Amino acid sequence: MRIKSILLTGVVVTMCLFVQAQEQRDLKKEVKVRTNFKPKIKKSKRIGEMPIVVDTVTFKKDFDYSIRSKSLNVNFKPGSIQAAKMSTAPLKKVHGHTFDLAAGNYATLYADYRYNNLQSKKTDFGLHLQHYSSNGKLELEDNTKVKPDWREFLAEIYGNHYLDDAKLSSRIFYKYKTFNYYGSSLSENNAGKENIFDYNDQKFNEFGLNTTYETLNDAKDLNYKLGVVFDYFTDNYNVSEVDMGVNGSAEMKAGEGLWSLESSLDFIQTNNLVYWDSKLKDHDVRSSLWMVNPSYNITLGGFNMRLGVKAQAVLGNDSDFKLYPDFKLSLVLVDRILNMFAGLDGNLDLNTIRSISEKNPFVHSGLDVENTSTNYRVYGGFKTKISEKSSALFSMEYANIENQYFFSMANDALTSEGDLPSQTYYSNKYAVVYDDLYKIGFTGELDLQLNEELNLYALAKYTHYSLDGLEEAWHMPNFEMETRASYQYTDQWLFNARLLFVGKRPVMTNGKAAQLDAIADFGLGAEYTWNDILSLYANVNNIFNSEAYLWHGYPSQGINGMIGLKLVF
Repeated sequence: MRIKSILLTGVVVTMCLFVQAQEQRDLKKEVKVRTNFKPKIKKSKRIGEMPIVVDTVTFKKDFDYSIRSKSLNVNFKPGSIQAAKMSTAPLKKVHGHTFDLAAGNYATLYADYRYNNLQSKKTDFGLHLQHYSSNGKLELEDNTKVKPDWREFLAEIYGNHYLDDAKLSSRIFYKYKTFNYYGSSLSENNAGKENIFDYNDQKFNEFGLNTTYETLNDAKDLNYKLGVVFDYFTDNYNVSEVDMGVNGSAEMKAGEGLWSLESSLDFIQTNNLVYWDSKLKDHDVRSSLWMVNPSYNITLGGFNMRLGVKAQAVLGNDSDFKLYPDFKLSLVLVDRILNMFAGLDGNLDLNTIRSISEKNPFVHSGLDVENTSTNYRVYGGFKTKISEKSSALFSMEYANIENQYFFSMANDALTSEGDLPSQTYYSNKYAVVYDDLYKIGFTGELDLQLNEELNLYALAKYTHYSLDGLEEAWHMPNFEMETRASYQYTDQWLFNARLLFVGKRPVMTNGKAAQLDAIADFGLGAEYTWNDILSLYANVNNIFNSEAYLWHGYPSQGINGMIGLKLVF
């Protein structure tokens, strides 16, 4: 029985091992399953926003406090305040009249009277009369003594009338200037030549008036200005000139900027001009100058800019049309201390007898001057405020000028053909010659208020000229300088000093280039205030008595001085 059990167990074990071996062999077989089933993995569900936990437990703040009061003894007792009283001191009187009278060597006499109305709410006007004359002997280069005679007179009335939202301004004036051509003649041989300018005296008369109407609205509203101008000029030899015109401007706010428009129209007629190359003495010239200048101005903080264009046209004699840029900008580099500025512009100058004679009165009568065009001018510089009452400026410019005129003795001036008619003799009077000009200039200016008593001022300018045809820029200096100082010694005494320096200037004499010596004019002055009504003063110029020529052939006065008084009443 035992043996059967053992045998049965062995058989069972053997069969199990066989079956296991067979299963292992079957698992190694390759099984291919054919079906349309494609397994997919379901998208996982994303967890939403973080759950909000609301705390249902609340706490109530509860404070328990108490103040123990205690009285303090204060000994302060308010005092009585006295009632205000009106001051009995009189107001400082305002004076409407001033009168200035002075005299000096060279028979010099100066008088000036001014009147301004007082205590008017809507109208202010004034009257101004001025006389200046000088007469004394001078010595020319050839040791000839001459006696210049110079007189000037001015009378003008001006005023403003204020409306509710506008202002009306007017001025009417008359002035004259008389003098003689005392300068030395540069012609060496006058035989067989005719002097068509055989006069020695000259007199200029000028009468003019202008009126302007200007609105005074808020900056956001339209503001405009309209004006009319009339000027009549004559000399002692039937030469006359009429200048009349209208002008206007308008401004309107546009966002952060300002639109502006300026325009003018001038009509000029000159009679009895002299063409010295043909000896034509009764030539008339009529010209009109029209100008229009639109621009846009914008201000952003410390930045200011102007963008514009200027169009100018001459109609009539010497017709011409020019278009110029009009660009300006300024920038605050350091607030209240340092500013920078720059610009690009140009201009057409319609030269007239009046404008030329104001620069050099010794031109011959009936001089016809052509127009001058500054094709472009580039400039820039810096302004700085040193202190509350002190400042400095540095600037430079470069300009291209077409048809610039230069003064030259008439017997040295050139015609368009390059020479003068042999029968013509021009004595000691000036004409002009022309050339295109390039110039670069540097300017420095300093104004120092060192303290309440002392003020110093200085201005220096250097200019370099480059010309196309002429040898030099006749009568134009390269360097100019002016310095002034004033010192308030006491409430009554005021002292001042001045130095004027003009560098050497090239000139043309008898067909040869020469130079005028530099001018150094040093002067001193003093003023004593007697009271609110009367003050006395004295001035001395050209203290070193240096020989000076503002114009070739015309020496200026030596040491000269004036003593005067000023009345205010």
